[in-house]
Amino acid sequence: MKKLTLLILAAAPLLLTACLKENNNCCDVYYDPYFVAERNGTNVIAAPGSAKVGTDTISIFGVSNQAGVRMRFKFNGKGIYQLSGNQSKYYQVIGSDTVSRYNLGVAAGSSVEVTAYDSTNRIIGGKFTLNMKRTFPVTSSVYPDSVKFTKGQFVIALPR
Repeated sequence: MKKLTLLILAAAPLLLTACLKENNNCCDVYYDPYFVAERNGTNVIAAPGSAKVGTDTISIFGVSNQAGVRMRFKFNGKGIYQLSGNQSKYYQVIGSDTVSRYNLGVAAGSSVEVTAYDSTNRIIGGKFTLNMKRTFPVTSSVYPDSVKFTKGQFVIALPR
């Protein structure tokens, strides 16, 4: 009886391990999406998202109850993407009213760097820096003329 018990105890881990190794498609890939940055020196956290624009362009964005920022670029894997013009926008809201809008315009130094790309699960990660100018309202004593996002980081699932 002792020999049978020892045989079962010795064989059980082998059988359980073998079953686990065969079933490598059992689970979804886990990732923790996030979108964070410093806006003019203040830490901001936003709900991350992405959208497909046309056939080869993606939009990556972060949205909160008070504001949102979006970056749009032609994605082709890891690398640095320089942004200009309307490739990035930032807005602030109070309730459902947009109270300020910013875009890159001719401001230099704005980019997105995709540092990680999982093509199987369509997940990307990276960092960004944005230098933006206010476009609305034209003049304001409340909203700054420019907004700078530094130390931006994200992990986001791409749209299918």
